[in-house]
Amino acid sequence: MMKFKFFCALLLGGIAAPLAAQSTKDLKTPAALKKAAYNVDKFVAEIFRRKKLSVPKVVDDPTFLRRSFLVAAGRIPTLEEASSFLEIDDPEKREMLTQYLLQSDGYRSHMQNYTFDLLRSKDNSRDGAESYAAPYMHFIQQAVAKNTPWDKFVHSLVSAKGVAWEDGNGAVGYYIRDKGMPLDNLAITMQIFTGERLECAQCHDSPTNKWERMDFYELAAFTHGQREINDGVWNRAMRSYNDEDFRRSDIGRLFYWLRDNIHYGTIADQGAGRIKLPSDYQYKDGDPGEMIGGRTHFGKKIRSSDRRDSGKSRVEFADWMVKDNPNFDYVAVNRMWERVMGSPLTYPVDVYVKPEKTTSPALTNYLTRLMVDLDYDLKAFQNVLFLTKTFQFAANPKAFEAGVPQAFNGRQLERMSAEQMWDSLVTLVAEHPDKLAKRKFSNNIYYNNKPILVGKKTMSDLAREVVAIEDPKKYREYAEALLEEIKSSGGGSSASKDMMMMAAKSRPGPAKGIARASELSAPAPAGHFLREFGQSDRELIESSTKEANVAQILEIMNGHVEKMVVANSGASVYDALKKGTTEADKARYIYYAILSRPPSESEMNMLMRDVIDGSKESYQNLVAALVQTHEFMFVQ
Repeated sequence: MMKFKFFCALLLGGIAAPLAAQSTKDLKTPAALKKAAYNVDKFVAEIFRRKKLSVPKVVDDPTFLRRSFLVAAGRIPTLEEASSFLEIDDPEKREMLTQYLLQSDGYRSHMQNYTFDLLRSKDNSRDGAESYAAPYMHFIQQAVAKNTPWDKFVHSLVSAKGVAWEDGNGAVGYYIRDKGMPLDNLAITMQIFTGERLECAQCHDSPTNKWERMDFYELAAFTHGQREINDGVWNRAMRSYNDEDFRRSDIGRLFYWLRDNIHYGTIADQGAGRIKLPSDYQYKDGDPGEMIGGRTHFGKKIRSSDRRDSGKSRVEFADWMVKDNPNFDYVAVNRMWERVMGSPLTYPVDVYVKPEKTTSPALTNYLTRLMVDLDYDLKAFQNVLFLTKTFQFAANPKAFEAGVPQAFNGRQLERMSAEQMWDSLVTLVAEHPDKLAKRKFSNNIYYNNKPILVGKKTMSDLAREVVAIEDPKKYREYAEALLEEIKSSGGGSSASKDMMMMAAKSRPGPAKGIARASELSAPAPAGHFLREFGQSDRELIESSTKEANVAQILEIMNGHVEKMVVANSGASVYDALKKGTTEADKARYIYYAILSRPPSESEMNMLMRDVIDGSKESYQNLVAALVQTHEFMFVQ
């Protein structure tokens, strides 16, 4: 009974009230979400009925527990969470677990990894400058934490303008991420959010799909014109010095710092709406160098040239993308289905497929309507999927052989992602993995890696002042005055020194020490555990891998796993030794902590006979053996 009370306290304290208060829409009440899940299951059951097959059975409690944690929160449950769930008998505990997970910081962490990967977000920008990376990563982090509706989030990215360091304006980093490559950025935008592949059409009519080169440039016209704010002022002010050693001088270093950390992270307007065809344009529908206006080719048909010189073509493009085409809704649905169920409704996940060409047009239409009705609330949409019996299905080879797509046939057995693996190891080390150090974001100014002008001026203040200067002479005067202020602020009062020390501790960037993957460098440096296990390098969309290699074996046998977990007497997995009163209890709790299940009768007999002798080493051997099993490393 105590376990039941503890588990209910976790759930009711963290979810029941907030969920009901989060939304004024009836569709987001627990009862409505549960009904929507039932409707999804009916459509899936119809797929099996057409194949003359019974729907698969649902998995047992340990498999459901571990699957739910890894998919929703990106880690295995702690010993306390596992024992609390497994040792209570309540018909609604699976629903309660779902609500607990979706309101946990673990969900935010795992969803943040997903979004970083999808958008190819990186902590370091060109030459390590902070021109956009810190505010952009912070913008994404906050959007996920606040559960910003997907359409509003995407609209912010696609229509972004201004200064990245302005409060709440980190979305500018979406375009700065691909600065100098606006055509590549357009192709990536279309792939991520509309499921259309245009990269081939950038150079020629695509031989594999409907897109022509003219189509590509008509879409690119909407996002064209990504120049820096007052981009010529810095150049003219810098050249006025006419000094060969300028770049190595104090004022020269400051000038280039301002360029890299402020100007580089700005966009002057929201789109020109017009673009020149390239000099090698080879088709009869346009001439090389011809100026053309923007035009869409599916969904609502709009032309940027209808509002020429409005300077807001990216806003028009963003409106069209999230409001006026069916692709956006379906691709969002397909991505979330893959995220929860393990396989997308249709392959590849980022290619749009018309509903009538999917396995169940009725289900597809229902899900896309649900996404819209839930106001693109990805957490609520995933909540529906987690509540389905479909999510709980055990894999059924016969159904797969009969032609039921993997998307409806239980999760395919697959190795954890690099982030899931790391975060699961962190869970074995830290008693409360979701409460570990978080990414830091500070608006303080850092020059030469030291905080300056603390309490006087922030990066937002500095950026606002700098980009407002339109005269090169005044820019030079401002920079010289700023340099004097920086130099004079070195010797302040004791109070200012205290402020400087506090600012230094809040240096923007990833967390230090042990932390969840979402809080570490993105991506991790080469050679890190995360990279060895296939974390994306963030150069291509979702380019992570789950392929095995020799380096992973070494990491498990005598690398991070040995150091972090097995040989770490303070690791939380060894709390099992305090929790259990008998050797069998201790072994059972270690199984709970690592595999999220109790040992079978035969396993327990073997453990008591051949492994456990009551010594510390015997339990370390057990931990070492279990973390090396496929059962630990795979999602079932």
